[in-house]
Amino acid sequence: MVKKFLGLVVLIITVSSCIPNENVILFQNKGPDEALELNTLITPPRSEYYLQPRDMLSINFFSNVELAVEPFRQSTIDVLGGGGQEGGGQQSSGQSFVIDNNGYLLINTLQPVKATGLTTKALKDSLEKIIRKEKGIRDISINVSLAGIRYTTTGEIGGGQQLIAGSEANLMEAIANAGGLTINADRQKMQLIRNYEGGFKVHEIDVTQRNLMLTEFWYIKPGDIIYAPPLKLREIGAGDNFMSQLGTVLGLISAVIFLSSLTGK
Repeated sequence: MVKKFLGLVVLIITVSSCIPNENVILFQNKGPDEALELNTLITPPRSEYYLQPRDMLSINFFSNVELAVEPFRQSTIDVLGGGGQEGGGQQSSGQSFVIDNNGYLLINTLQPVKATGLTTKALKDSLEKIIRKEKGIRDISINVSLAGIRYTTTGEIGGGQQLIAGSEANLMEAIANAGGLTINADRQKMQLIRNYEGGFKVHEIDVTQRNLMLTEFWYIKPGDIIYAPPLKLREIGAGDNFMSQLGTVLGLISAVIFLSSLTGK
């Protein structure tokens, strides 16, 4: 009787600790939605990004006259894109810059330039206008783009400050770059904390749904925080914790059976 009861306990624990595949597999077409079927072209929406303090920028200065771009070189910062000849015979100076905590961009020979709250296109136009007006350089063109995306991950995902090079990255790339989700992660109730003007918002996202690709959260933005909460099943020992806890339970059961055999009950 004792053996049957203890066997039933083990069965209940094992079954209740199973995690269905539909709660683990990413980006399923659960609708189903014809627009999200396999081999169908999906075009995620893109929204304007407004620069924030600590954003990393790649800025290239172009001119037909090398001396025109020389003053903007900063030897203390790594060069992105390099200098030298570019197409059309133009000389360029391409470098990385970081917006300071006060929201300003510091460029050699220029007064601090306010960058936060602007798009990269608006910052480009502002820099060209300033250089033409203050330096008298008419033959100047500038390219501005994000040089990298800093974001944070925490919870049931590789935690810490993360960095992806380039000006764009999607949520899948961000998760993979952080080391992926653990088996204990609640993929249906992940949280994305995003900065907005005047504060931030906490958004709940379901990464098991393919329709996430059609939302504004598919592309991450600098400063995003991705939180992966644990599954409720973890409380009773699921996923990574299950085997160790099951071993403990089986050990206790063996001890009870052994003692029962000694007493003859």
